Amino acid sequence: MELRQLRHFVAVSEEGSISAASRRMNLAQPAISASIKKLEMELEMPLLHRRDNGVSLTNAGSEFLQHAKQILMLTNDAKLSMQALEGLDKGQVEIGVPSMIGSYFFPPIIMGFKSEYPGLSLNIIDDGTQNIRERLINGDLELGVVADHYLRAELDSVKLIKEEMVVCMAPDHPLADKELIEYKDFLAHELVLFRKGYYHHSLIERISSEEQITPNIAFSSNLLPLIKSLIRKGFAISPMWKVAIQDDDEIVTRPFADPFYIELSLAWRRDSYLSRANQAFRDYIVEHVRTGQYVN
Repeated sequence: MELRQLRHFVAVSEEGSISAASRRMNLAQPAISASIKKLEMELEMPLLHRRDNGVSLTNAGSEFLQHAKQILMLTNDAKLSMQALEGLDKGQVEIGVPSMIGSYFFPPIIMGFKSEYPGLSLNIIDDGTQNIRERLINGDLELGVVADHYLRAELDSVKLIKEEMVVCMAPDHPLADKELIEYKDFLAHELVLFRKGYYHHSLIERISSEEQITPNIAFSSNLLPLIKSLIRKGFAISPMWKVAIQDDDEIVTRPFADPFYIELSLAWRRDSYLSRANQAFRDYIVEHVRTGQYVN
């Protein structure tokens, strides 16, 4: 049994077809097919149901997939452990961060860290907190910012920030005359939201369920300047962090009558070995949050 066979099997399982896995891994389809067939011969049982429109896992395949992922995870942890012996003169921090926290909370942290560790590079991956959680659990990411609502037992974490969600609108929007916004009034207007996987959708699902009103999501985008432009020009309203709106945005904010807060934590997989660079970044954030330097 070879590691490349396990990687091929996991890729096919996740993509649902050999052709999709071949594109993901930049390998020819026959090579991946042969690799998995050799693995099945060694295990003496089929792992995949092969159909014209793709593949699905057999019962044995579903069981073996968990072992394959664990083996690959442990192999990666061992590699990271050896790399840690090289010290912090080189390496890359990689962290998943939602757009708003990446834009308004992380810049001073990143600049402070870079000043202390000039030899390290940072790769900031923009994604929603729900997606980041899944990537952490699956081993695709080592560090990520996750809404506390999404934290799971598989993750360790340290609290970062608690921020109020407010309704954002154009100055001449009808709701701008109100001091507090009721959920039913909020849902009566067209909305612009970040794409699914961001906590906005959980908020909308919650208040829609409470009010039994279907939300009118007119726009969905992950581009913060575009969202602000749509709000400013009166095309839609949106729930956003209060801290994300600046004085020169020409956007009015109003709190919900029933206040809504989002709490975010830095998270990592409990059973995972962090690379030396990611460990240094995690420890840097933990220390500065503990001292209150970056906490609002």
